[in-house]
Amino acid sequence: MQAFRGALLHFLGDPDELGASAHEYFDDGLLVLHDGKVAAAGAAHALLPGLPEGVELADYSGKLIMPGFVDTHVHYPQTDIIAAYGEQLLEWLERYTFPIERRFADPEYGREVADFFLTELLRNGTTTALVFATVHPQSADAFFTAAQARGLRMIAGKVLMDRNCPEFLCDTADSAYADSKALIEKWHGKDRLLYAVTPRFAPTSTERQLELAGRLLDEHPGVYLQSHAAENKSEVAWVAELYPWSRSYIDV
Repeated sequence: MQAFRGALLHFLGDPDELGASAHEYFDDGLLVLHDGKVAAAGAAHALLPGLPEGVELADYSGKLIMPGFVDTHVHYPQTDIIAAYGEQLLEWLERYTFPIERRFADPEYGREVADFFLTELLRNGTTTALVFATVHPQSADAFFTAAQARGLRMIAGKVLMDRNCPEFLCDTADSAYADSKALIEKWHGKDRLLYAVTPRFAPTSTERQLELAGRLLDEHPGVYLQSHAAENKSEVAWVAELYPWSRSYIDV
């Protein structure tokens, strides 16, 4: 058992539903952990008398103790191109993103970047994230392995792309389905890890690939879906050309 004393902020529910009563703040609070899980959280004066003798007490007076941040969209393979010149989306993908993602065919490179990426997330207070890997299954394996070693709650998936991308990053509808299915069976629900079916965006997937992505979701209840939609006007116009039957981008 461990206890941490300091200013304490925690949440009891959804602020959209509960308003101001969704959170509690204690200027002098105590967080108690047992076997790595929260056993109690509240005012220090109320909880300290009940602590068993010999419990390790860490004093964080003057600091704020709070739940970790949740990042709902991040690409771990883009770690090395953060702050790359701000081209428009499609040009930026061609010039910066696709070349760096090519390197994740090397499992060792993927492990190196995953370790650095997760270290930086934790250093900045982020403990859960929804993460894109690359088209390479080994990039997802590298990420999940590093996250599992740290005991983190992470949701991630191998990117699906079977058209309109460089040949060195192109999978097929069937290979993407098979690779994703194998990764789901290997990682989804293992410790604190979850899987997300991950078509990059509509222009880089054929209708067949998107259909098989839907099949994965039907076959594996509880698996997540992540993608991109409508990030700039050129992209939206391109999707309209590729999918003339659709009512909107989201309809695809």
